[in-house]
Amino acid sequence: MFAFIRAVVMAGTVALAFGLNLSHTTWLPIAAMIAMKSSLGQATLVSAQRLTGALIGAAAAALLLLVPTSEHGLRLVTVDLGLQVVALVLLMHAVAIRFWNYALYSAAVAMGVLILVDIGQPSDYAAEGYRVLWTFCGVGIALLVMLLAGLLAKHTAKAPPQSA
Repeated sequence: MFAFIRAVVMAGTVALAFGLNLSHTTWLPIAAMIAMKSSLGQATLVSAQRLTGALIGAAAAALLLLVPTSEHGLRLVTVDLGLQVVALVLLMHAVAIRFWNYALYSAAVAMGVLILVDIGQPSDYAAEGYRVLWTFCGVGIALLVMLLAGLLAKHTAKAPPQSA
């Protein structure tokens, strides 16, 4: 039953992402896939930690991406290279702390990925906001479904046996 629920969530997020044809919605199913794990209890905990980490990482990345706004020429190139180094250091630290704290791991990955995506093809702050929004929505959908699945599992476990 849990596998069926996961499949329905994946199908739903992919349908939303590609059916609505909105900006940067590919982040929605990716975030939902990452947040959903193989067991119900693990998925609920990981989804909550990922939601917290994505929020922290997105806020920190948005602040770091404000640094090159007033720079031009050689200083802009230097700042961009510095941000790339910061993103790579964040990703390396994410690998190191993955088993220690999943929320901080998610924050570091979110920061690193959002910085690298924006540095490679600079965009406006709306695009950054959409990436964060759809990541947040994907993890939120996964968390909501996992909480509902947990309630369903408790309900079916407590149901009294019916006599034949």
